[in-house]
Amino acid sequence: MEITGGCFCGAIEYEAEMESPVFGICHCRDCQVFSGSAFRTSGFVSPDKFRFTRGEPAYFDKTADSGAVRRMAFCTKCGSHLCSLPLGDEADAGYVSIRVATSHQFEQMTPGFEVFCSSRVPWQQGIEGSTEFEKMPG
Repeated sequence: MEITGGCFCGAIEYEAEMESPVFGICHCRDCQVFSGSAFRTSGFVSPDKFRFTRGEPAYFDKTADSGAVRRMAFCTKCGSHLCSLPLGDEADAGYVSIRVATSHQFEQMTPGFEVFCSSRVPWQQGIEGSTEFEKMPG
């Protein structure tokens, strides 16, 4: 599925080729803080199937509990978080995690799984039909 998207103010745009219109939801505390919500939605693509087509994002390197470092891309004008990119040893074999709510095709996508359900807020129910994981699957 070809997708396009960008930040809220339009300064940064991207395009990508997702193999499936299925995305995941993460309930971890980091994603809650980064999104300002109870969870964050992400779709995954190979780095060679993703590119920025307009503007240049700013970056913040985040270290996960596992020790893996992800480069977070965001717009400096409006603050929209667009994706995270692999770094270091993962750069060739890793994935780009697109914040699919920033895509123009968001309504055509379906949540297929939820991770870090152990951190899901008590008032948020699981999504019917999605596969749930207490943590990040290995």
